[in-house]
Amino acid sequence: MKYLILVCFVLLSSDAFAQSDSVSVLIEKILEFYIESNDLTDFDNNTAFERLYDLADKPLDINKATTESLSDLVFLTPIQINAIINHRIEYGDFISLAELQTIPEIDMSTLKMLLIFVSTGSAAYNTNLRSLLASSRSDLYLKHKRVLQNKVGYQENTKGQTPYAGDQNYYYTRYRFDAGRNFKIGFTSEKDAGEPFFRSPNRAGFDFYSAFIYAANLNKYIKQLAIGDYSMSFGQGLILHNGFGVGKSAYVMNIKKNGLPIRHYSSVNETVYFRGVGTTLRLNSKLDLSLGISYKNVNGNLNVDTIDFEESATFSSLILGGFHRTENEIAKKGSVRQRNVGGRLAYRSNNFTIGANYLQYDFDKPFIRDPLPYRFYTFSGTKLQNASVDYDYLYKNINVFGEVAASDNGGTAQLHSMLIALDRKLDLSASFRKFDKDYQVLEANAFAEGTLPINEKGLYLGLEFRPNSEIKISGYFDQWYHEWLRFRINGPSAGKEYLLRFDYTKKRKFNIYLQYRYEEKQRNSALGTEKINILSDLTYHRIRLNLSNKVHQSLELRARTELSFSEIDNKLSKGSLSFIDIIYKPLLKPYSFSARYALFDVENFDSRIYAFESDLLYEYAIPFFQNRGSRFYINARLKPTRQLMVELRYANTALDNIDTIGSGNELIRGGTRSDIKGQIKYSF
Repeated sequence: MKYLILVCFVLLSSDAFAQSDSVSVLIEKILEFYIESNDLTDFDNNTAFERLYDLADKPLDINKATTESLSDLVFLTPIQINAIINHRIEYGDFISLAELQTIPEIDMSTLKMLLIFVSTGSAAYNTNLRSLLASSRSDLYLKHKRVLQNKVGYQENTKGQTPYAGDQNYYYTRYRFDAGRNFKIGFTSEKDAGEPFFRSPNRAGFDFYSAFIYAANLNKYIKQLAIGDYSMSFGQGLILHNGFGVGKSAYVMNIKKNGLPIRHYSSVNETVYFRGVGTTLRLNSKLDLSLGISYKNVNGNLNVDTIDFEESATFSSLILGGFHRTENEIAKKGSVRQRNVGGRLAYRSNNFTIGANYLQYDFDKPFIRDPLPYRFYTFSGTKLQNASVDYDYLYKNINVFGEVAASDNGGTAQLHSMLIALDRKLDLSASFRKFDKDYQVLEANAFAEGTLPINEKGLYLGLEFRPNSEIKISGYFDQWYHEWLRFRINGPSAGKEYLLRFDYTKKRKFNIYLQYRYEEKQRNSALGTEKINILSDLTYHRIRLNLSNKVHQSLELRARTELSFSEIDNKLSKGSLSFIDIIYKPLLKPYSFSARYALFDVENFDSRIYAFESDLLYEYAIPFFQNRGSRFYINARLKPTRQLMVELRYANTALDNIDTIGSGNELIRGGTRSDIKGQIKYSF
């Protein structure tokens, strides 16, 4: 670890000076910080980048901005969003953006970012075709990826056949026509590695296609209209949510979900979207009605006795991966027909919002789960209905919000939360959740310990203290209980978690933070010899020290050391990760690059460590580290003209203690894996 000591010395002693970043560099930094601070491993980068670039190109009117639209600025906390809305209610419209300085909750660093994305007025929206074309921009993306080593899935057997039907190349194309935030057209196609390309069963080329047309504020009645692929968000996610806002993280105040009810869909996740028509209608100045209908084929694990009786087939699970590489995976593609209808009726009056939500699933085959005890209460059948009521009340520096939901079998779920700005230096968040074991839902995205808001009761408390402009101390405590069985947990179980983080930032150039996270949960013991497993406590300790410094207007250095400890059945496992980053982005130059070198030693999966990695534009990697070895990557970007950008990425992982990587068809013989990526963006 000698290199880390040297880098830390450089970071601490460098004579850095301030320099304004370009909009594109700033947007990348915002997304990097958001993803890293929230430990996200699955994030819709395309949509997030699009929203920020839209707002930079056509700033949001601060005097008309809603909580939902301000939540697109992911660097704003719910407390800061509430403060902006509160200021407007109490003092009237902003005459100048300089008034934002008078809001105590908005620090200078946040203000500098905010000024790029907001204004005190906006141009009237014009649907005239000539005006749309004059203000529009088109972007075309072409992307390629490949693992250089030959995986088992591509190797021929004795019959000259390979398990994977396609080659090792990943291809991606994306086109966007963009006339500001109010009109967009998009098209996306993707072929995963191992999937056939322009041959059976993908004779049309790519394995996945997606397209949309999206318009906003078409007239005084149509607030949003999406045709093709789109997403929907309701309340606090007890039924469905695809907007920003996450759970437990270093952003201890970010426990609230916001977002517009309808959004166009531009990701390549082949499951969590709707395909059809979605719209939001403005019934009057206080009442909105959002409606959506969707028809699509999804992947399912079919159970069919014989091919002659396929009409009586059932399916045991929905497959979320989206891979169609082997005969088995290809047979499951589009094997289940799914229909959705849903809507939201929302009433808004100054500082109060209440909404009624409904979502229905219909499948063309019965959804019959495998008869495992922990799945006893989960949904089975061809039809599922969910309904909920959510509320949001803002009074001065207090924001109370929540949602109560039910499924058609009588199961319920409820979530009630509060954000309080105790003073300009201290914020408090609290959330209580109670999800019945028989509450049935398929695509919810709520604040919870588990993936879905079922079979859980918990209490969360978060605190953020800012003694001055340079120091921030934040932390949370969460405790929960599961009354029914869960995967690998054959009995009622409980857990708790807390995090403490100390941040020091100097003039937005130098930052150091120290973070400690502790988690305790229960899992089936490996020591038990009884017919019914006993539960053991599984504990995690994770300590992270992170430093970053912009040592020059074009050069930023980062370094991190992270330690993890896990223990179950009196067996302790340990892990460590250290890395250094170099980010070189000279202003007014057509080139830039970033690189990382990492060393890790992680004993097993329980002590694994995740780390965010910079990647191609609109893409990020968050791999976890296990075993012992090293990893490095380098990203290079060249923009020879205003219209053309070319990116390349090379990454290599070398393991010292094992001689294979992966398993099954993804297995690589040898301790090395190398990945290459390339992307071309052409704007016109």
